[in-house]
Amino acid sequence: MAASLLKRWLVWGTAVLITIVVFASGHSTPRRYPERKLVRFWHRWQGDWEKQVQKIVDAFNASQDQYEVVPVSVPGSGADAKFILGVIGGDPPDLMSMGSGAVPNMAANGFLAPLDELMTPTEKVAFFKDSYPAIRDIGMYRGHCYGMTIGADLMALYVNAKQLREAGFDPDKFPKTLEEVEAMGTALNKYDKNGHLTRLGFLLSDVAYVSHNFGGGFYVHEDGKLELNTPQNLRALDAIVSYRKKLGFENVLRFQAGLNDIEGAASWAFMHGDLSITYDGQWRVEELRKFKPDLEYRVYPVPPPKEGGTPLGGLVGGNYMIVPISAKQKLGAWEFLKFWSGLDNPDRAATFYNMGGWLPYSPAVAKSPTFQKWLKGDQQFQAFLDILASPNCKPPPAIANLQFLTDLITRAENQATAGSKTPTQALTELEQKYKEETAKRRALGYDE
Repeated sequence: MAASLLKRWLVWGTAVLITIVVFASGHSTPRRYPERKLVRFWHRWQGDWEKQVQKIVDAFNASQDQYEVVPVSVPGSGADAKFILGVIGGDPPDLMSMGSGAVPNMAANGFLAPLDELMTPTEKVAFFKDSYPAIRDIGMYRGHCYGMTIGADLMALYVNAKQLREAGFDPDKFPKTLEEVEAMGTALNKYDKNGHLTRLGFLLSDVAYVSHNFGGGFYVHEDGKLELNTPQNLRALDAIVSYRKKLGFENVLRFQAGLNDIEGAASWAFMHGDLSITYDGQWRVEELRKFKPDLEYRVYPVPPPKEGGTPLGGLVGGNYMIVPISAKQKLGAWEFLKFWSGLDNPDRAATFYNMGGWLPYSPAVAKSPTFQKWLKGDQQFQAFLDILASPNCKPPPAIANLQFLTDLITRAENQATAGSKTPTQALTELEQKYKEETAKRRALGYDE
């Protein structure tokens, strides 16, 4: 086992040393409590998001006198590589926020400390009992918890209420089937005199996510069983391709290319009426409150198809906290993580989730007085909580090569929507390539 771990670290180390030049632009805040134990926290938020993180750090530092958390904003490109280099070199952060998809790979390669081993017996019982199952399971790998959310993400449909009324629909009586939403979207489309789209009523996309509304999902089970090229996933991809074909592949591409649609900014196309019904994450609720408070809109879960679907289906992702195996201040990192996540005080932590429009790790936070008070002012957020509490809301598979699988799914959808492969061909190739990659990994001693 030690030889295998060393081999993996050497492979990772060789790769990241090549990219060390990327890391010069991270920056941190100066220390205010030099007499305390230092907890170095790396994150990738910038701009207004970084200010929110600093407020949470300041609140923790003011709440006790043993630790001082110092946040460091690290550029998104190369952040994972910098983290790995720090772990291998013995000088990592004590805590880092990263995308949930990286957690199983980092755990499999021995870079992460099991968080359940930092928990007290009482904390462990509370965490495994009280967490939303899908959110809890994202951070799990082979029986241990390696990642814990401080802001999970889900997707739902944002609906422009005014545009629906103008087209003769009641925004408070949303369709119960996906086919009805597509018909509504067709009625909401607008075109110029040349037949080019000027407003997109609705566009079904993201097969990794919407496959859950068809009773599917892309899974790799612990026993090796694959659910990749399944009838349910094929139906989902067929639906995506079929609707796009009706709109015209080139017409959709031309319309999307003309959008000034920067993620996380006030230029989101939905804010300016270019999209009538669009598919996006829960953080947009808070963005709309800040940047477009006069826009009347609704949020609804994606409805299932008329036949063979599942209600309130979803795929969880988001921001997850991890502790490096070679961190110098693991206990201090755990204290901060408990503080932010709400494991030790759900009502206090509700304020932090509300600041960023993030989904909490447990119903205890969601049902707390502070969270419920905020929810009254942002009622559209409730749709995401409904999805999160559903048994049909699932985590991605806890596999070391999750990113490879994610890339394959994206590629299959791109091929099918571009018309270069049929949905059947795209999913057949996806499964075959995944099997080939799995065989290669096993031959090299990985995934043992």
